[in-house]
Amino acid sequence: MQVTGRCFCEDIEYEAEIDPALVGVCHCRDCQVMSGSAFRMVGAIDPSTLRFTRGQPTTFDKTADSGGIRRMLFCGRCGTHLFALPGNDSATPYASLRVSTSDQFDRLPPKWEVYCCSKVSWLEPLDGAVQCDRMPPSLDA
Repeated sequence: MQVTGRCFCEDIEYEAEIDPALVGVCHCRDCQVMSGSAFRMVGAIDPSTLRFTRGQPTTFDKTADSGGIRRMLFCGRCGTHLFALPGNDSATPYASLRVSTSDQFDRLPPKWEVYCCSKVSWLEPLDGAVQCDRMPPSLDA
């Protein structure tokens, strides 16, 4: 599925291809802190399909729970988090789209929940979503 999106201030716009089956919710503590919420919605995409159609993001390299490096892409003006890319030393082949920045957000319901071991106690499991205590090996990084 083709998606388009932008940061809050609209300095950065993008397009990419996403598989709706690879959209989910991450409850890890990093995602909680970086999103300012109880979780962050993400979607795995092939980085080769990502194209910035306006502006260029600022980057920050973060060490994932697995020890791999993830390059965080965000707007340097408004701070909107847009993507996480695999780092140079990472075997992870996918990029993570911050789904709420896409124009198609309402058509991409989460199919899975990861890092449920960090999930806040007052949040119920999402109906129909697969629950994983940590990151499944197929999505690790």
